[in-house]
Amino acid sequence: MKANLKGLVQRLKLENGKGMMPLYEAISNSMDAIIEVGKNGFAGRIGIRLIPLQDLGTNTGEGKLVVDGVEVTDNGIGLDDGHLADFREAHTVSKLKAGGKGVGRFTYLKVFDEVRVVSIFGKDGQHRRRDFPFDFTDEDLTKADATAPVEEATGTKVTMTGMASQYRASWPTTVEGVARRIIEHFLIRFASQGCPQITVSALGFPTVDVNRLFDTSVVGQIQEAIFELKGQQFTVQVLRQLGTNRSHEYHLCATSRDVASAKLKELLPELPDRFVGEDGKAFSLIALVTGEYLDENANQERTTITFETDEGLELDRVSISRRALNKAIGDTLRTLLAEDLRVTNAEKIAQIERFVERAPEYRVLTHERYRARLESRVSPGLTDTQLDETLLHIRREIEDEVSREEKNLAVRMEKESFDKYQEKFKVLMEELNEVGKAKLASYVAHRRTLLDLVDASLKKSRTDDKYPLEKVLHKMVFPMGATSKDVFFEQQNLWLIDERLSFHTLLTSDVAMKKVRGLEDTSAKEPDILALFWDRPVAVAEPEALASGGVVIVEFKRPGRDDYNKDPGDQIIQRFVEIANGGVKDIDGRLINPTGVRYHGFLIADLTPSLKNHVAFRYIEAFDGEGYFLTLPGGNGHVEIISYDKLIRLAKQRNRMLFDKLGVHKH
Repeated sequence: MKANLKGLVQRLKLENGKGMMPLYEAISNSMDAIIEVGKNGFAGRIGIRLIPLQDLGTNTGEGKLVVDGVEVTDNGIGLDDGHLADFREAHTVSKLKAGGKGVGRFTYLKVFDEVRVVSIFGKDGQHRRRDFPFDFTDEDLTKADATAPVEEATGTKVTMTGMASQYRASWPTTVEGVARRIIEHFLIRFASQGCPQITVSALGFPTVDVNRLFDTSVVGQIQEAIFELKGQQFTVQVLRQLGTNRSHEYHLCATSRDVASAKLKELLPELPDRFVGEDGKAFSLIALVTGEYLDENANQERTTITFETDEGLELDRVSISRRALNKAIGDTLRTLLAEDLRVTNAEKIAQIERFVERAPEYRVLTHERYRARLESRVSPGLTDTQLDETLLHIRREIEDEVSREEKNLAVRMEKESFDKYQEKFKVLMEELNEVGKAKLASYVAHRRTLLDLVDASLKKSRTDDKYPLEKVLHKMVFPMGATSKDVFFEQQNLWLIDERLSFHTLLTSDVAMKKVRGLEDTSAKEPDILALFWDRPVAVAEPEALASGGVVIVEFKRPGRDDYNKDPGDQIIQRFVEIANGGVKDIDGRLINPTGVRYHGFLIADLTPSLKNHVAFRYIEAFDGEGYFLTLPGGNGHVEIISYDKLIRLAKQRNRMLFDKLGVHKH
């Protein structure tokens, strides 16, 4: 051997899950030997005998075996002097034309303790036999030089025993399982009908004809397509494998061998778990990808392929990333499998349309322009929760794309003709309109849900004569202990009381007044909601009528409460008095003229008898009988008492048109 064999084997990288690689290498060598001797099709034969652990006939029972070794026999050209010279060489150059790296046989010693080679070859008009061990003790293979004349046909038998324990779990525990793995690894050769006759056997188990298994388990029709990526040409073949529990897979192949495989649903999420043919039989898909780029960039053990992001990629090579290749494979397969996916996609779109009836914020995605995206991105059979997450991601992706296009529009205007710009502007406006509708739909759907929660909360609590704490309802309107500087707009629901409350300068919720900037001279009382309108007093009156601004206080009383011993509105009025007398300052620190401030109080409570008794003859009863109204002395504001029922009813009425348009209104 013209290299340090032990060191070479130690440097070989072979993952534990690749324990069958020596078998694949031996089969591949046998195939090459059969081709070289000129035998085509079934004239070539390869016999594979599995050797159970603890030698002859010992197995785990119940039709399973634990493989400890394997014997591969062929009727190829044999290991003549020329091939023996190549066998002795560490990196055999004779295999380069066929795509081999010349190191595959060293995986024998990586996985197995003992390897023996027996080969019959022709020389000088007669057949001769070699019989030698392939191990670390005879690195120059001097024992292989000894030959003897025989009357046997040419061929080679490689026997490997004593499997390393870390590789044993990667072998199937049935003869048919091993046969199926051989089919998967050599799918390219099986698909091209170029495989010799292969059998797999083990003592005490039925022999499996691998070629027949391929014919019966893989649907005869093979689809093929060619695509290009960065000037490199790739071929995709799709096979249909019957009667298997394996998922859809795709295989990256180099030099007619499987190098890397993964689940096909990673590229095509829309694939169902199983397809069912017209004959009612289920099948899974196997895609084979080949190309010169894969051949040239496979590592010497043919276990990985170097892509753009991998270390050691030569700069003068065409660089292709795995992501780009996967996308190209997915796009090609999507076209190739269009008919197979047609029914699945139709069912999926129907599911999405049904879901959108309950989630109108995604209705924009049902536009025809997004159908292809839904078909390619949404997996079939998702739960409502999974579908919601997927559609949300897609919608945000579209919003980001439209936003980027919007930013680029001005640049395009400078570079392109008016006609082209006008056309792109029209398309962009249509997309912006659809995205805007989606955002509005999401917000309106949120309002519908919140109203249902508040309504249900009030109704449910009354069935057992127990009412929810006012804090529950308070939190639904605005988080407690926070200010509008702490809370995103989407987290506040001030519209339940009055849409105009959203236009405050500063709003606090359950925060001591004296901790509010500008109200330091007031008390530590904590209004449920305090809204200040120093610079934008539109929530209580027209801006020109309020030179100094406005103050709004909201107090929630526990639903059903009927133990009032005084007017609950006084609580709000006292806070107004504090503000009027407290030397209030605006956000810029300037004193505010108290005579120019307007005050508006909301008291949200059930109109129980004790409450009515304390407000009688002080307040004006609302025309609908569900509230009261009190004008403050001096006419600079008022306090309004609103029942919970009225609060919910008015909120529904204000949003009814939006609910109707989105189909979420409940009659």
